Order: sequence, then structure tokens, then C-alpha cells
Amino acid sequence: MDDMTGPAPEHEPFDGAPSGSTSGEEEPQTASLSADVEDEQADHIRLLRQQGLPKYVMIRGVEAGAMGFGSGDAATTMFKTYIGTQTIDPVDGPVRDSDLDRLHELYIAPPSHTALVKHLNRHGVAVLRGAPGSGRYTTALLAARKAMPHGVVKLDSEAGVRRLAKDDGGLQPSRGHVIVGDGRAWANELAQVLIRLRDATYGRSPLVIVVDDQVPVRDLLEHVVEHTVEDDLRFKVLERHLTVQLADQPEDCRKLLEHERLRDDLRGRRAMAEVAGLATQLARRVGDGEDIDQIVQSLGAEMRVKAVKLLGPPPKEAGDGARKPEVSLWSRAFLLACAVLDGTTLSRVSRESHRLAELLHGVRSPSSVPEMPLFEESVQDWLRRSDVEFTDRDGRPVGPRHPECRVRISQPGLGEAIMEVLWHDHSGARGPLLRWLDSLVIRSEEDIRVLAAQTVGLLATFDWAYVHEELLVPWASDKSEHAERRQFAAAWALERAVVDPLLASRVRRLLWRWSQRRDFHACAQTAYGTRIGAMFPAEALNNLERITGSGTKSVWPAVREIYAAGSRPQVLERLADWSASSRHWLRDDAAKCLQRLSRFGGERSITDLLKEPEPRGALLRLTRNVLLSPSRLHRERGWNTMRQWVERAEDQPELEGLVADFVAELPESGGKGDGLRERFLFYLRLWGYQRRDDKVAARIGSFVSERWSM
Repeated sequence: MDDMTGPAPEHEPFDGAPSGSTSGEEEPQTASLSADVEDEQADHIRLLRQQGLPKYVMIRGVEAGAMGFGSGDAATTMFKTYIGTQTIDPVDGPVRDSDLDRLHELYIAPPSHTALVKHLNRHGVAVLRGAPGSGRYTTALLAARKAMPHGVVKLDSEAGVRRLAKDDGGLQPSRGHVIVGDGRAWANELAQVLIRLRDATYGRSPLVIVVDDQVPVRDLLEHVVEHTVEDDLRFKVLERHLTVQLADQPEDCRKLLEHERLRDDLRGRRAMAEVAGLATQLARRVGDGEDIDQIVQSLGAEMRVKAVKLLGPPPKEAGDGARKPEVSLWSRAFLLACAVLDGTTLSRVSRESHRLAELLHGVRSPSSVPEMPLFEESVQDWLRRSDVEFTDRDGRPVGPRHPECRVRISQPGLGEAIMEVLWHDHSGARGPLLRWLDSLVIRSEEDIRVLAAQTVGLLATFDWAYVHEELLVPWASDKSEHAERRQFAAAWALERAVVDPLLASRVRRLLWRWSQRRDFHACAQTAYGTRIGAMFPAEALNNLERITGSGTKSVWPAVREIYAAGSRPQVLERLADWSASSRHWLRDDAAKCLQRLSRFGGERSITDLLKEPEPRGALLRLTRNVLLSPSRLHRERGWNTMRQWVERAEDQPELEGLVADFVAELPESGGKGDGLRERFLFYLRLWGYQRRDDKVAARIGSFVSERWSM
């Protein structure tokens, strides 16, 4: 154990060295690669989970964002859906001011809107990157208009952007410009083209290039503005549309929006176009004088009636009373597989439906069990008896033989209605269905595992006691070779169930009990690393502290997810307490979290909190305790963090002063503070030397030296 009062550079020149060090318990380069893989995997799983969760729930601790409402793919679609008039998709043509005015009236500005306008005012060109259907095109139009109010021109996507580098390439002075790169080869070559466009041209003619979230942006970082979909925004969009369309009936509009069932109906709506369509339908029915309660109740009731028809016996033929040909068990299994695996490929759905059919085939029922001859039916027969559609990964319609064909339930909410009708009206299918879902969890790819687990969470909202006993407890306490997968599945199922108001308290109590039982610790920890931890951060952190106190593995993954969901000040305050704890396992997690949380960029960047007094104070305590820790590995993590901040300040000049102030304030008076000052100056010189052209470290060193000499 070293004393920080000594001449650190001479005695321990590599104590905690951030890069190229051979000290500590991990080889740094290998550890960094492992961290990259782990972070990428966590982001991937988080995205898969978010895609299958209801989007209307407001997560406590997350700022409510907003977004545009266009379909995101073409101006014609947007104008036809929202304005009520058709326009021609021009080669290069202006967007009418009247259309932009109408869009502005219905628009809810997302965080990316402000960022995009600022980026255009500063740089003149921006690449708006986001998922199709997320409203990015509408955001681009209105941001371009804000940056250049004399008009907006939609550029021809087919012609591309290379022509814009020419003097007569198509950019018009004093106008904003928008071009969509979805599906275009030139979207992957933007870096080369943007270099050739002059800043002066951008200033006179700002340009927004809209691309999907699959386009790589490694060489475009200085131009990219990310457009993301927040959680409760569909309801906000619905509220805005109804407020505008029912402006002369404000009381009816208020009653409509207060219905929880209306929020339920927004589940599964993938694009803002669907939300706008629902608003138009509701406004029309209110205008026709229909009762508000009946309007809302019919939304869910219509889905249930359709599900009953899909799962029930075939209707009788008119006239002779004979039924249509029997619908086979194969076909029913295929429909159920579509409902669970919504959005996955046709080959996957048909493969898994075979296994479900075999399980259902062994169930004794009041009626005779139909035979399942192999070649009597084809997938086409099943499709005719299922209400599904086919799209590619971007949501565009395709044929069933398309290589990336994905099967989607045709109407949002229908899949949930099918599962509800199956559960309540066909009780003999419950056991086989749960066994099938369990098999998906232990043997399938990640996306299918997530879908299967979330289906279990949905089933728990129908019958909590049954699902809790049959799957949740066995999964959470499993000790077999598949234990880890089942524990994750239980956590993801609870994440889906907790959004039900009737189950939220049960889920919280269950996890509190599990956090006190060693056999359930792993599952409870994983569950707190989902939306549950985001909704109840203080409760989650308390129970995670209890879990880590039992000597189990690090709770870092759960802390990362709570932080990423928006509870950053609370997480930093708790980590600061952990870093001063007498229990070494809490100090271990505090040091690890400091280093790993510093890897977040963008809105989640920990350095953004240097501007806010309360979280900055907690971060100051945490960093100081880690850097002064008696553990060599803890100190190494601390110095790695500080180096990362200094390097980030090189790319973000506005951080330089914030980081310098923070560094200057870290050492306290006394022997340990003097040792910390010496080490800081040493490492700042070392980092500047290692990067050779890095002047930021030198400027920070000069600033803190001046502060410390005062």
C-alpha cells in the first residue's frame, strides 16, 4: 500500500497508468476490448428489449422528449396523411409554405430538432440519422425552415449528393434543403462528398441529409445529429393532433385523452403515421356525435373480436349450413408463432410454429385432435388463415419470397389480443405454450429470446399467479446449464409486466424478496438493469447494494442501465457513497462504474454533468476517493477515467475549461492532496507526450498549476 504523499512519479511511474501500463489485475488493451464488446452487447440487448416494450409508459427520471410525426420515407406520404392533399414527389422542388405551416401546427419538436437547428446555423450541413418512421423527415423540413426561413427545397434522392459539389449542383441561395438517403448507395459515401462542399455554400444554402440508422457514420461524426424515438411521445403526438382537430370541441377532446384505454391502444404502433391516422379516426367519430366511452372501448373490443375469429372454428357457409374446411392445428400454431415472433423472418416463424404444433398436438381436448399430415398444407395455406403482412427490415412491403421477408401482424395490438383470447378461451393451450416459450429462451437467438420473454411478461398481465409459479420462479432460480438465459428471460418478462399498473407493486415486492435470497440474486440484479430500475432508481440502487454485499459478482451492468435510462445524479450520488464505504466490494463497483460510465457519449456523457452543481459534487467525491484508494486497480481505473476526459476535451473544446476546473478542485489540502497534485501534473505531461500533438493536456496542466500555486 503506497502513501500518496511521496514523490509518485519516481517511486511508481506506472501506478494507475491509463494506457500501455503493465500494472493492475487486467491487461489494459485486452480489458478495453472486452469493455467495448460488453458495452456493444448491452446496447444491442437494450435496443431489442425496447422494440418490444409498450412505448406509452413514462420512465421516471427520463426527460420526456418529443418527436415529429411523419412516416419518414417520402414527402407525398407525409402530406397525404397529415395535410389531406396529395403532392407530386418532385425532382427538385420547393415545399409549399402552407404545408410547412400545417406541419408546424401539428409538430412536437424533439430534442434533435433544437440540436439540428443549432448544427445548421453553425456548420450549414447536417446528417440527420434515425429510424424510418420516427418522424425524422418532418424534423428535417422544419429545422431547415428554421435555419433559413425563405423556403425549403426537397432535393431529388435519385440524383444524389455528388452533384451538389458543382457550382450549379442544385442548392439554391437563401433556402434550406432536405434530401433523403434511404436505400441509396450514395448514403454510404457522404464523407467524400461533404469534404468537397464549401462552407460558404452551406452558409447560404443549409442542407439536411436524412439517412437511416443503419448507415455508418464513423467518418461523419462532426456532421451527424441523431434522431431517436423517446418513450411516451406517441401519446403526445396523438394529443397534439386531437387538440388541433377538435379545437371546437375541447371538452370532448379532454375526455378522450383522459381514457387509459386510449393509451393502451397506442401499443405496438410503429410509426407516427399510425398515431396520426388514429387521431383522425377518433376526431371523425367524435364529430359524428358518438359517445366518447363507446369510441374508446371499441378500440380494444374490435381487436378482441378479430382475435376470436382467428382462433375460433371456421364460419358456416351461407345457405346449406355446412362449415368451411377445418382449420388445422398447423395453421393455428403458425398464427400463434406470428403473434409471439412478430417482426422476425418468415423462415423463423414457420420453423418455430412446427415445434409449437407438435406440443399442441399432444393436448387432449373435448374435440378430436386433428391430424397433421406433412404435405396436406403449405405455408401459403397458413398465411391465408392469418392476418399478417410482409416487410423488409425497414418496414417496406415485400413479397413472401423476398430474402429478408419479415412477418408482421397486420394491425398493432392484434398480436396481444390473440394471446389474450388464447389464454382465457383455450385453457388447454396454456401448458404447451409456456413449454414452447421456455424452449425459445434456452435455444434461440437473442432477438427471439427477448420476444419470448416479453410474451411471458404479457401473459403475466393476464394471470400473474399462474405465470409466476410456472415460469418466473423456476427461471429465476434455475441452476442448470441454461441458468443464465432463463434468469435473463425472467428479468425481461418482469420488465414487460411492470408497466401494467396492477402488477407494478407485485413486481417491486417480488424483486425486493429476491434481492434478499441468494438463489435469486442474479435475476434480481438483471431485472434492476431494465426499465424497472429506471422507473424506481432509488429502490433499485438500495437492493443492488444489498445484493453486492453478499459477495456476488459486480452489479455494474445494472448500474449502467439505470444511469443510461436517465437517473444520472442519483447513480453518481450512490457511487460516491460506495467509494467511501468500508466494504471493499462496494468500493470495487464504484471504481469500475466511474471508468465504464465515462465511456458514454452524447447526452449520457458523464462530463456533461460537470456543468450541474449537485451531480458535479457527487462526481468530485467519487473521483477523489477512487484516485486515493489503497487499491492499485482502483487508482488505475481513476487515472484511465481522467485521461479519457482530457482526450474528450480535445474533440470538444467547450469541455477544456470544465475539466480543468474539476481537476484543480480534486486535491484537498494536506499530504494526500499534495501527492495527488504531483501525480496529476506528471500524468498530464505524460499524456501530452504520448499523443505528441495534444495541446489540451498542456493547457489543462498550466491552468491547474496556476490555480494550485495561488
